[in-house]
Amino acid sequence: MRDGLIWWSTEKATFGLVVRDGVVVEAAPYARRWAHGRPAEELLEKGRRSKGVSVEWIPPQ
Repeated sequence: MRDGLIWWSTEKATFGLVVRDGVVVEAAPYARRWAHGRPAEELLEKGRRSKGVSVEWIPPQ
């Protein structure tokens, strides 16, 4: 998992986190503060453990 997109969805918001070299490099303003610069694997695991959150890894096409 090096490059791609994390699709993150909750009851209040849905957004994508752009991942390059395994790190989040772009995020919606709603998520930028807590997601930017963090490892993708860490955020995927956090989302999977969190109640009410749906996450999906989308590889580049």
